[in-house]
Amino acid sequence: MTPFILIAVILLVVIGGAAYVIRQRNREANIARADQLRTQAATQAQSTLPPTQDRAAEAEAKAEEARAAAERAEAEAEEARVAAAQAEAQHEGQVRAADRLDPRVDDRSDDYAAQVGGTVDQQPTPPAEANPAPQPEPQPETPATLPQRTRGAQEMPGKPIETDGSGGWFTRKDS
Repeated sequence: MTPFILIAVILLVVIGGAAYVIRQRNREANIARADQLRTQAATQAQSTLPPTQDRAAEAEAKAEEARAAAERAEAEAEEARVAAAQAEAQHEGQVRAADRLDPRVDDRSDDYAAQVGGTVDQQPTPPAEANPAPQPEPQPETPATLPQRTRGAQEMPGKPIETDGSGGWFTRKDS
């Protein structure tokens, strides 16, 4: 029994040594491959990174210019909106002053609103046009007579059953 144990121990030592050697060779091969990939990446980076970085910088500069132009345009639009609001307010003030002087306009009523806007006619509406007489609504045309149904078309066969007044046509069996 002792020679079998001795052979098994020797076999285990040889297998362990072989596994250690194989693992070391794989580790060295992986290190060599990693170094090769790093050198390849560095070489490729020298040729491809500068042009892409330049394009990115140009695009960022264009974007910054576009942002600045958009901000200028927004500021101009805001100035135009303020100027338009001021002109509208001045116009409304003039119309309200005219309405205060005009005896035909009740500028103190609850529903008073100055007639401002893009309309050509800034005069108050005459009372005759403001409250016109109601016009009769046109009636839809109705046919003179409705078509007549054939005589007897609505009758059910048989005799009616006499009920308590609720009515109904049902056939009664003669017995």
